[in-house]
Amino acid sequence: MSILELLPAIDIKNGKSVRLKQAQLDSAEQYESPSVVLSDFVAKGAKWVHLVDLDAAFKSGSNSDLVQNLIAASPIKVQLSGGIMNEDSLQKALSTKADRINIATAALQNIDWVVKAIKSNNERLTIGLDIDDGVLVARGSGEVIGDPFEYIKTLDMAGCKRYVVTDNSTDGELNGPNLDLLDKVLKSTKSMIIASGGISKLSDLKDLREMGLDGVIVGKALYVGAIDISAAIKTCYQ
Repeated sequence: MSILELLPAIDIKNGKSVRLKQAQLDSAEQYESPSVVLSDFVAKGAKWVHLVDLDAAFKSGSNSDLVQNLIAASPIKVQLSGGIMNEDSLQKALSTKADRINIATAALQNIDWVVKAIKSNNERLTIGLDIDDGVLVARGSGEVIGDPFEYIKTLDMAGCKRYVVTDNSTDGELNGPNLDLLDKVLKSTKSMIIASGGISKLSDLKDLREMGLDGVIVGKALYVGAIDISAAIKTCYQ
């Protein structure tokens, strides 16, 4: 069985680590400083971190300097996300040392630009697919974009190698991932899939690994102690 890449999440709002419920900014719960959280993940053996600028994602500001400093100081690999939806934000993200850049679902409203970006930066880019009730929904604006599977066809043709699939209804709820949705996405593409949303226990990680997913983003479960990161690392890699 192949490994399941574990990406502990650090979501940043107003310079602080927070967690959201169902992708709603007003649900934010605050935790320790991002640098403390990152150091803790590193100390416990994490190989990756999923770093999100929530203010950029929700167009309520930016944590650009903090994010750049965290990436520069990180001894582990970083997947950067949050508000990357046009050429300016993409170039700023690409200028960091981040190993992967996750383009926002909102960017799919300009699908021609996304296709061009994929073709130019194939190795570093992932595409975020935020899904609510079976349709793509832009985080922040809540705008409905369309059928995820139609977009996957177009993105696959452009050469997209990896998707981050989030079921917004499960995000931050600790009720388990949407396995049916992930299975449908997995069957619709040969690209790699990173699951996000709802992870609450080690058995969720086992289920995702057995499905053959490439990775998983875990947030709230780590922060509230529902999952021990050392045990999660063993479950995902051993």
